[in-house]
Amino acid sequence: MSAQLTRSLATLLGEVERPGDFYAAGTVDMHPPRIQVDGVGALSLPLLAAQAEALVAQAEQAPYGRGTETLVDTGVRRTWQIDGARVHISGKAWARDLETMVARATAGLGVNGAVTAELYKLLVYDTGSFFISHRDSEKAPGMFATLVVVLPSEHRGGELLVRHRGREVRLDLRRDEPSEVAFAAFYADCLHEVLPVVSGYRLALVYNLIRTGEDQPLGPPDYDREHQWAVKLLQSWGTPRAGESAEPTLTKLIYPLEHAYTPAEIGFDRLKGADAAAAGLLVGAAREADCDLFLALVSINESGWAEHTGGGYWGRHDEDDFEVGEVDESHQIVDTWRHPDGSHPDLGPLPFELEELSPPGAFDDLEPNEIEFQEATGNEGVSFDRLYQRAALVVWPRTHRAAVVSQGGLEVSVPFLGDLVRHWREAGADPQSPLREEARQLAERIRIDWPDSDWVRCRASEDGAAAAYLKHLAALGDLAEIDAFAGGAMAAGAYGATDNPALVEALAALPPERAHRLIHDIIAGNALTKPIACAELLARAANRVIETRAGIGIGTTETLRPAAEALVRALPGPRAAQSPVDAYRYLDASTGTEPTGALVANLLSGLEHIDPDLARQAFEHLLKLAVCLAETAVESSLSPAPDAG
Repeated sequence: MSAQLTRSLATLLGEVERPGDFYAAGTVDMHPPRIQVDGVGALSLPLLAAQAEALVAQAEQAPYGRGTETLVDTGVRRTWQIDGARVHISGKAWARDLETMVARATAGLGVNGAVTAELYKLLVYDTGSFFISHRDSEKAPGMFATLVVVLPSEHRGGELLVRHRGREVRLDLRRDEPSEVAFAAFYADCLHEVLPVVSGYRLALVYNLIRTGEDQPLGPPDYDREHQWAVKLLQSWGTPRAGESAEPTLTKLIYPLEHAYTPAEIGFDRLKGADAAAAGLLVGAAREADCDLFLALVSINESGWAEHTGGGYWGRHDEDDFEVGEVDESHQIVDTWRHPDGSHPDLGPLPFELEELSPPGAFDDLEPNEIEFQEATGNEGVSFDRLYQRAALVVWPRTHRAAVVSQGGLEVSVPFLGDLVRHWREAGADPQSPLREEARQLAERIRIDWPDSDWVRCRASEDGAAAAYLKHLAALGDLAEIDAFAGGAMAAGAYGATDNPALVEALAALPPERAHRLIHDIIAGNALTKPIACAELLARAANRVIETRAGIGIGTTETLRPAAEALVRALPGPRAAQSPVDAYRYLDASTGTEPTGALVANLLSGLEHIDPDLARQAFEHLLKLAVCLAETAVESSLSPAPDAG
C-alpha cells in the first residue's frame, strides 16, 4: 500500500501541467499612496471614521446585475460605491505595489502573458454591509478576473467567500498592520460573496484584470478528474482497511518540488511552474480528504570519512582533491513549515524516512547543496559534511496527526498539545468537541512514545516537558492519561523533582486512594535514585491533605502511609559487604554522600503529618547515619597516604 500510494500520487501530480487555481490571495508591504476622491479630498490610511462617513455621503448605493438588468436591492447587496473615474491614486511606489499584486495574482491564477489592472470601483462597507453570492460580469474586453485590494481600515467581519466547482475558500483580507494590504483575485465566473461587516468600515479597491494579448481569456484550470483521483487516494490512505492495524505504516508523504527555494523564498504563493500546479491541485484535494498539507524544506545531513586523491599542497586544496568515502552519520529532517494560508506553523524539525518520498527513489540522483571537507589532523583522517536540501509538499491524513507530531519528540509534541488544549478551551471547552478528541489522541500518543533513555527522561523533567505534559492533561481533564502516565513512565523512572508541583495538581483530579497509590508507586520506583525528589513529593502530598482536609480529593494522610514506608525503606543504611562510605552513598549524583538539608526537612515534614512515630524512627536513623559518616571521614583523614612508589 505504501509504495503504491507514493508512486500513484507522484504520477498524478506529474500530469498537472498548467499551474493556477480559481483564486489567488496574498499580502504586500504597502508604500502609502496618495488617494484623492472627488468631493472628499485626500484619504488618510488607516481610514478615519469621519472620512468613511464623507465617502458614504459622496457614494451611491451599489447595484447588482440580474440578467440584463441592473438593480438596487439592499436585501441582496448593501454597500456603497464610488466610480473609479472619481478616484485618483498617485505615487511611484504604489504603482510598483500594484504591479507586484497583479503579478502574484496572475501567477496564482495560472495566467501567462501581459495583464493590466483597470480600477473599477472604490467600495465602502459600513457596519452591516454585505453582498450575497454572485458572479461578476465581463466589464471590459479581455477581462477574465477581478482583483480586490482591501486598504488599511479598522473593521471586523467582511470576509470574502469564493466558490468554484464545489470548492470554497474563505479569505479574511483584514490586516492589523497598517503598512500591510491584503489582496485577492478570482476568475470572473466564480461565485463569491462578502460576509457582513460586524463593525467599522471596510475600504476596498476593485480592479478588472484584463489580458492585453491576442489570446482568448482563460478560465480556471480544469483538473476535476485529477482532483477526484487525488481525493480518493488520500481518503483511502487515512482509512484503515478491514483487518489492517490502525497504526499507519506510512505516516506522512513527501513530494519533492522541481524548483529550488531558499528558506526566505519558500511559500505557496511563490511556487513556480509545475510546482504551483501540483500544489494547487493538492491544496483542494487535501482539504476535501481531511488531510494536513504543508510546504517545507527537506534536508539530509551526512558526515563520514573521505580520501585525499591528490592535487594542491598542504593547506591549499579544493573539493576536486578529495573523494567521499563512507557515510558514518545521516540525519533526515523536515522543517521550515508553511501553510497554504500563508502562516508559519511551529512544528519544529520532524524526522522522515526515505520510504515516505513520492515517488520512491526521488532523491536517488540528488546533488548536494553543500559539501565541505576537513583535512586530516592528528589521529583524525580526512572527513566530510554534506547537505542535501529540497522544498517539498508534505501531506498526511489528520487521523495520522498525532503520530506525525509525536515523531518530533517532546520539544515538538508537548507544545503542540498545549496549543490544542488552549484552542479547545477558547472555543468553550465542550467535552464532545473534535478538538478535545484530537488533543486526547495526541496525549495518548505522547505517553506511548515517551522516551526510554534515562538521559532523555532526566532532561524531559529538567526542561519542564513532563510538568507541561501533566498540566495539559489536567486542563484537558484526561484522568485516564494522568493515571497511565503517573503509574507507567513516571513510576518507571521518568520523574524528577521539577515534576512535583504539576504532578500533585494533576493527581488532585483522581480519587484520593488511587492518587496516593500512584504516589506510592512513583516513590517506590524512584527513591533509590531520586530520594530528594521523592521526599519533596511526599511532603507536598501530605501538606495538601492538611491544607484541604480532603487529601488529593477527599482522602486522609493514612492512605499516604504505604508511600511513606516505601521512602523510609529506601533510606541508606550500613551493609557489611561494603565500605562505610559506600554503605551510605546515594545513587543520585545530586545528593552526594550525605543526606541534604532538603531531603531531611521534606522527609520529616511529610512523615510528621502521616505518622509521627515513623518520623521519629527516620530521624533516629538519619542521626546514626550522620554519626557514621562523620567517623568515617575522621578515619580517612588519619589514614596514611598510599606509597607513591
